[in-house]
Amino acid sequence: MKAGRTILTNNPRVREAFPGSEWVEGTAADVARKARDKVHVGWRLKTHPLAGSIRLLRSPCRSLVLEEGGTVPDGGEVLMIEEAVRRLEKQDLADNCPESAEDYGLIDLDLLCRAVKGLEN
Repeated sequence: MKAGRTILTNNPRVREAFPGSEWVEGTAADVARKARDKVHVGWRLKTHPLAGSIRLLRSPCRSLVLEEGGTVPDGGEVLMIEEAVRRLEKQDLADNCPESAEDYGLIDLDLLCRAVKGLEN
């Protein structure tokens, strides 16, 4: 991972694949809130907080790449992360079964690996 970048995740598969990632205990919305806190102090989103399909909004796993920026938040990114938090907080994950969590974790890891590879090019 490039210096000045971090991965926020609540996905154990990502934590294993990217040992330097920042672990966020909790839900996908908790990961988005942690990213929001960073964006508000100038960090930049390098991956979209709602990447994937509409169905992936129901994923209990979320991994985001952020990069250190300046001290002034980017207005567009603030709006984007605020909307992501709002949408993720509305998700009812009560009917997700444990087997689905495994699948969602694998999808989240795959999306993240592809994003990181794209950022390195």
